[in-house]
Amino acid sequence: MTATAATLLLLLASVACEVAGQLCFKRGIGHETGEAEAPSLLHKVLHSPWIALGVAVYAVEFVVWFAALSRTQLSIAFAFMALGYVGVVLASRWLLGERVTLRRWAGVGMIVIGVALVGPQLA
Repeated sequence: MTATAATLLLLLASVACEVAGQLCFKRGIGHETGEAEAPSLLHKVLHSPWIALGVAVYAVEFVVWFAALSRTQLSIAFAFMALGYVGVVLASRWLLGERVTLRRWAGVGMIVIGVALVGPQLA
């Protein structure tokens, strides 16, 4: 595996951890109905296995992110992390059933184009 491919793999792994962590957090918090008997936000955060899993995924991301930073410039790596937004929008739509507007899809497309412009500078 080339150095550029390894760097790209680390950056994509960091993005995947970001998306997975956010999905775990959303799953742990859930969809509130406003019921008086619903547990408080603090209770959910402290007792949800999904939140704990999200924190664990973020810990993995922390290590992967440092590995990626050791291989490329911060300005390039951080721009690549914009793909986290793309991944969250896609996962929100297909895994959580959230509605995504045409305007948001256009924004996602612009982010992908921007990352494609920065990506070739990984080496």
